[in-house]
Amino acid sequence: MAAHATLPGDSVQLSRLQQVSPDLGDDYMTLELLAVGLAGIQANQQKALWSTAQPSGDPTGFPPAWKAGVTRLLWRALEAGCHELVSYADAFRWCCMPLGKWPLALSVAPSDSELRLIENGRPSAFTEQAARLLLSKDPEAELIENRCYELMIASADRNGETEQAVQDNYVQLRGFLTTRAVASDIDLLGLLRAFPAKDANGQPWVKRWFSQCYRAQPASGAVTLSFCDGCENPVPGQRDCGTPGCMGALTTRTVELMSEYFVQNRAVRRFFHDPGLAEQRMFAALEPEFGQRLHPWWGMDAVDVAIDFDGTGKMGVGEWWAADVKDHASATLLGRSFRWNPRAASQRRVLVIAQHRFEQPDYVDDLTTSLEGRAQGVEIMGEDAFVAAALAHDGRRRR
Repeated sequence: MAAHATLPGDSVQLSRLQQVSPDLGDDYMTLELLAVGLAGIQANQQKALWSTAQPSGDPTGFPPAWKAGVTRLLWRALEAGCHELVSYADAFRWCCMPLGKWPLALSVAPSDSELRLIENGRPSAFTEQAARLLLSKDPEAELIENRCYELMIASADRNGETEQAVQDNYVQLRGFLTTRAVASDIDLLGLLRAFPAKDANGQPWVKRWFSQCYRAQPASGAVTLSFCDGCENPVPGQRDCGTPGCMGALTTRTVELMSEYFVQNRAVRRFFHDPGLAEQRMFAALEPEFGQRLHPWWGMDAVDVAIDFDGTGKMGVGEWWAADVKDHASATLLGRSFRWNPRAASQRRVLVIAQHRFEQPDYVDDLTTSLEGRAQGVEIMGEDAFVAAALAHDGRRRR
């Protein structure tokens, strides 16, 4: 069954759904609730491994977001005359199927029709991104990703005396996450030397940040690990890396260490390392031409790439281009959540899409539709096109 761009049926159906709830016809909101619920279920399972289970007032034990999402599906099924009335077991089974093949025809964009909420028995990249977008409005959303960012800002700030020094520190730490999915205790010692500032308890801020981002693995002397030579992620066993858009091959590498090495937490890999791969490709392509006129993660990540064509050093003075780089599974959810940071007052403002997403059929069309009216003056480009346009523009200016 193909995914639908609008609710199946006629306007009468939508009217009846709106009588139950004004947003019941918004299937993306339903999917976001299911995503948050799945993330909560996974978190509860992980907590159960390390602590004694606590009695719950809810006999089902499911997170409220999951129950709300399933209830919305039930109303939709009733209104659509779907023969499968939705139970929790049905919902879990559907979550393992592509959205376009659910027994209930969802109003999702064509580029999202092959996405699943569950892959290989755990929440998919689409689910984790959808959950993050919804949880970002919730004070309970202090997950690993948020804490990592806070401690990265603190480490950069406590170790810099000027605004530029703080920005340089941030770029170094942010780049560390993108280039080192695996780090050694020797790498950690280097960070401690470069960022010595300590908190009130005598703990180096950078060690607190590092401990939040990585989990330790004991070893001695050196260890040989399997990596993907495309994204540098560790690859256990013989399977591929699973990084979206990566075409790398399995390779082995020896990691020199003293007594332990460290592997990035899954959330850090998902929300810092993997999206940063497109950014690093762009930095590598642009830096030889622009040098210090290229500003990675300008304004402490207000935008990912900023180019100062005139070399003024100040955004808004002279000609600047700025790009926010995104690698989201769902174009529609990206469009619904995207906001341009007003601090990036550049002449040209571009939402750059990781190349493997940009080349996906219907992705750009669906993103353009969902962005309509939300980001005035922001262009959409693939990473290759942005790099080519910036290099060509600088070449014309220098003639």
